[in-house]
Amino acid sequence: MLQNIRNNIQGTAAKVIIAIIIVPFALFGIDSLFSSSAPSAAAVVNGEKISEAELQQAITLQKRRLLSMMGDQIDPAMLDDAILRKPALNTLIKQQLLLQAAQAEDIEISNAQLNATIAAMPQFEEDGRFSQERYEQVLRMQGYNSSFFKQLLKSDLTIQQLSTAVAGSAFISEAELSRSVGLLYESRDFHYINVPLANYSKDVSVSDEEVASYYANNAESFLSEEQVRFSYIELTEQQFYEPVSEDQVQAEYQRMVDISDAQVEREAAHILLDINDERSREDALATLQKIRADIVAGADFGVEAKKISVDAGSAGNEGLLGFTSGESFPAEFEEALANLAVGEVSPVVETEAGLHLIKLVSIRKPEVQSIEEARLNITEQLRAQKAQPRLVGAVDTLKDLVFNAESLAMPAKEMDLSVEQGEWLSKNSDEGLFSFPSVKQAAFNPELRSQGLNSDVIELSPERYVVIHIEEYKAPEPKALESVRNEIKSVLSENKAEAAAEIKASEIQAELIAGGRAEAVAKEQGLNWNAVLDGKRSDINIDSGIRNQAFAMPRPDSNASVSTLRKNNGDRVVLQLLDVRYGDLSALNESVALEAKKNAYRNKSSQEFSAYFNSLWESAEIKIN
Repeated sequence: MLQNIRNNIQGTAAKVIIAIIIVPFALFGIDSLFSSSAPSAAAVVNGEKISEAELQQAITLQKRRLLSMMGDQIDPAMLDDAILRKPALNTLIKQQLLLQAAQAEDIEISNAQLNATIAAMPQFEEDGRFSQERYEQVLRMQGYNSSFFKQLLKSDLTIQQLSTAVAGSAFISEAELSRSVGLLYESRDFHYINVPLANYSKDVSVSDEEVASYYANNAESFLSEEQVRFSYIELTEQQFYEPVSEDQVQAEYQRMVDISDAQVEREAAHILLDINDERSREDALATLQKIRADIVAGADFGVEAKKISVDAGSAGNEGLLGFTSGESFPAEFEEALANLAVGEVSPVVETEAGLHLIKLVSIRKPEVQSIEEARLNITEQLRAQKAQPRLVGAVDTLKDLVFNAESLAMPAKEMDLSVEQGEWLSKNSDEGLFSFPSVKQAAFNPELRSQGLNSDVIELSPERYVVIHIEEYKAPEPKALESVRNEIKSVLSENKAEAAAEIKASEIQAELIAGGRAEAVAKEQGLNWNAVLDGKRSDINIDSGIRNQAFAMPRPDSNASVSTLRKNNGDRVVLQLLDVRYGDLSALNESVALEAKKNAYRNKSSQEFSAYFNSLWESAEIKIN
């Protein structure tokens, strides 16, 4: 496309057009280079701006969360910036309000607190200790740098401290506690009668006239699926694979071996004596030299560490310090450790902490396959490394060619690619390229269809790309009556059965309201009934729908409390509530009462913080651009 433009900018007319473009650019475009006007803020909260850059960061974070949760199955529409913009901006506004409130209350997170929190996070640990390398690796995988992550964490900790302060001020009165416990530990007595749908399904008949009438009145419910057939060009990494020489395989294998050697970790143990007012350097040196001689002569290093080492953290564990890749301990310590054989004890080594005897307990390093075992993976890896930049270049070329092309024929010819023809597919199809939602979305794009355009080049994976062109489209059409007759009969039969079950449930409800007993009414109707005595909200032995309905019914007075319920399978249930007893805190055992008080307090704290935040929101000056 760009070459076509270059080829056609010759001649007087083209030069006049270019002149028309250049003049306004000269008058306005160059001046804009020297303009210092800042971009408008996405929102302003009590005078503090939320920039577009911050909003874009929040949108990007939200995309990552969605992708991590849903992966390839995500609908591309969910990642549209226009859809994510509003919830992301609302989150930033809420965060800004809370940070402003925290600042007003002089709530501040120190760097020491921040670093201590990071060091205690288990995702950054290796062998039970904080690992700087692991920390940086995890951040890279999440797309963060250290300063941005610390900024996010500091904001979260500040808001958490504010939330704790507000929630901690909550107070629950005895009356509130009694009401909360009363509802939470309430018990109810009720009976219920099942009216099975199956009792009525077997006797239902549906006539041909009813079927035809339903079909005529609900024709829009019996349409065929819209279908599409498209052609496509596919680019894959494998198309750019080239042979790999034996020398290249050997060189890559040697690089793997070198990396493995560089990843050696050494397990260290030590005996430490510090230098203080009671122990001179000379005394410490002499003591350790004697201990080393004893160890060389056969004494146990771990026993000596327990007896004499001043490092309380390791002495009780035979002096063991764990593994190091060369960066965990002082340079003098690491150098001495690196020069030891497994089981060997170093001469006395001095660091800022004092004097050490160091033992190399063990060595571990990544296991390296033989070259024959690794050959296939190395070959594939080298092919991919060489093919990837060529694939990226081909994708850029394809994007340029398909943009204005009327079909895929010209781009395919220019790039010596083949145009593949797809089969008819519907929106419910998940086979082939339709297993990718982005392809399905493009295939049913009305603009591409009506204007005969090619789709954008769609990334299926970093190693696979596709562009499609819609060849044929079938709009939904009414299905023939005969093809849906059984479906309609099934719907009408179920409707009739449900209507009969509903009528029967209403009759039973009327009898119970009139004073009938559930047992007698059920027996008269040939139905099953159940009695629940002292039922609780948390009783998992009762069907959840029945339980929820029973606890939603009004307390019976002079009139019976009766209601009906439709279950998911179409059965009806008629419930008769007999008695309600509120929970009594004094009747609970000590542990249950304590948990009840905690729950009540947590609920009150949550309500207090919600009210606090609502007051911040209502009094705030918020402008959204």
